[in-house]
Amino acid sequence: MGLPCLAKDADIFIAHNATSRSSHPGDIAMLMPPSVIGQIAAEAHVKRLVLSHRMAETLGKQHEAQTRADIRQRYAGPLEFANDLDCYSLK
Repeated sequence: MGLPCLAKDADIFIAHNATSRSSHPGDIAMLMPPSVIGQIAAEAHVKRLVLSHRMAETLGKQHEAQTRADIRQRYAGPLEFANDLDCYSLK
């Protein structure tokens, strides 16, 4: 069983957006790059994708645009970038 099975048909799939593209050795082993997040969201048929745990290298319009482009290669559904204290409804 993998993450796509756990996220199958989820109303909201929240994923860590800790790295836009790995610039540090070992990051890929510890963190999912946006391309993998998009693949999982697509395979699991999630209804909405929220990216959380944003760090300095993922903040800002340039990083968000690259992250969005990487995810959109696989996942076409609703995509949001979470900020601290954001709340999400299942409606």
